[in-house]
Amino acid sequence: MKKIIVSILILISFLGSEYAYSQQSIQTDSQLAFNYFRDKEYRPASSLFYNLHKITRSRTYFNYYIDCLIQLENFQEAEKAIKKEIKKNPDDRSFLIDLGYVYKTAGESEKSLDEYNNVLDQLIPVKSEITNIANAFMSKREYDFAIKTYEKGRVLINQEHLFHLEMANIFLSQRDFEKMVSEYLLALTIDPTQLKLVQNHLQSALFQDINSSLDPILKNQLLHKIQTETENLQFKELLQWYFMQKKQFNAAFTQARSIDLIGKEDGFRLLSLAIASSTNDDFETALKCYQLVINKGSASPNYINARMGDLETQYLMLQKHKPASKLEWIELSEQYQKFFAEENNPVVTSNAIIQYAHINSFELNNSAKSIELLEKALGSSGINPQNKSKLKLELADIKLFADEKWDAILLYSQIEKSEKNNSIGFEAKFRKAKVSYFMGELKWAKAQLDALKGSTSKLIANDAIYLSQLISDNSTLDTSYTAMRTFAEAEFLVYQRKDSLAILKLDELLKNHPGHSLTDEVYFLKFKIYSEANKTEQAILSLSKIIEEHPYEILAAKALFTQGELFEKGNKAEQAMENYKILVTEYPDSIYSIEARKKLSELRK
Repeated sequence: MKKIIVSILILISFLGSEYAYSQQSIQTDSQLAFNYFRDKEYRPASSLFYNLHKITRSRTYFNYYIDCLIQLENFQEAEKAIKKEIKKNPDDRSFLIDLGYVYKTAGESEKSLDEYNNVLDQLIPVKSEITNIANAFMSKREYDFAIKTYEKGRVLINQEHLFHLEMANIFLSQRDFEKMVSEYLLALTIDPTQLKLVQNHLQSALFQDINSSLDPILKNQLLHKIQTETENLQFKELLQWYFMQKKQFNAAFTQARSIDLIGKEDGFRLLSLAIASSTNDDFETALKCYQLVINKGSASPNYINARMGDLETQYLMLQKHKPASKLEWIELSEQYQKFFAEENNPVVTSNAIIQYAHINSFELNNSAKSIELLEKALGSSGINPQNKSKLKLELADIKLFADEKWDAILLYSQIEKSEKNNSIGFEAKFRKAKVSYFMGELKWAKAQLDALKGSTSKLIANDAIYLSQLISDNSTLDTSYTAMRTFAEAEFLVYQRKDSLAILKLDELLKNHPGHSLTDEVYFLKFKIYSEANKTEQAILSLSKIIEEHPYEILAAKALFTQGELFEKGNKAEQAMENYKILVTEYPDSIYSIEARKKLSELRK
């Protein structure tokens, strides 16, 4: 008995090792075969694929084997191998397509057509079978026969509205956008729930359409559908979606307004469009969306969100379109006050409170009022921890603005502790490091900044790297940090909106430290100050100082590009082109040279 058991175990062990060896051989031969095929060494590849198919019966290996024979123009062997498979698999009609393709490649067109038509003649009324046959034709780029397969499939199953999405995909491969769009829209007519799927397919098609030839076709067919099938809102939704893809938000608004009205929606669609418009700086469209929702009245579920969105959009408009007048900020501040008179729950309005506090402090120089407002909001119950941290972050910023640096540091530290390893915490840590920088504690500031270089927030990490490098680069020869501290003081004055004092501080630095490595940074900061104040000529002159006197500094390329953009805005195309030419020829490795080349191309048109 023991001898029998031992014999069985030995046999199992032997078979197992043989199986493992076979699997390993298959893997090795497969990799080698694909390497040969990739390197266009079709003869050794064909031998390997033949053996692999013989062992595994894998269709993939067989397909590659036939491809190798075709490349070697060994059509007779390919025909023989396929016919052998047809005998073994009489129900798999895709082998007939393989045979037809071999005939076509060999120049035997009539025999090829016979095989293809034979496949169509044998088609059965089963959706999966029809799809498989069409896909087999598609794999050979026999698009017309793939279409014929679906068309006959519709007849066999007796459903004329089958396979619209599949047909559209074929027309996309043929670049026949008229028929492609028609099929997608027919699919929507039959089943409106396919809207998201159709959008996904069209998004892919629009991405591939580098010549923008699809745009007018899609737009025109949608407009026609909207006029002829007025009850089908999905076409309006698709047209709105299309306009949003093209960032034509005002056109999207027309459709969204109509859908909201006909569908008796509560403004959710309009709010979504408002956010997208505002994100892309189309503030006018965003305001129109919010106003429509506001007009629905305070009983509307989206009324408060629309009010806050409206205020935030106006706030962003004034920030973007600097310099805004003090009167504009006062008027907006009054609108916030009216809103808070209606809705005074900080749990709901924390973002609006932050914006209002920022306006009062940074734009209207009333920090005491802002601090009182934020501290009151922070004392409210029910505010979630993240919103509380955002309120506290704004409070810290305003404390710093009011020159209460130690209070700001304390608040930033609290946020850093409560919001570990997230964007708010990293932001607080960076701003705390900047306070140390403003205070002239440069070594300590650099240590904090270096700790932020690995931040998960790329923006914060880049800002930290830049400021740390600025301190390093400009304190190597000036170990007393005198010039660097003066520059930091000037930056703090800019933060406090004391631009005139900042300019004086920078001029003092230039006078007391002639030829210092900070000089290009000084002129770039002066450019920023003048640019914010809309003093374009002085801004351009500051950039010229960098370009002419510090052409080998890192900021030279940035100054050239920025000045070029200013020239463009001032309709000075020739001067802009001159800047871009210098960038392309003298600063070819700069990140700005690629964009400069594009700008040159546009200006030459």
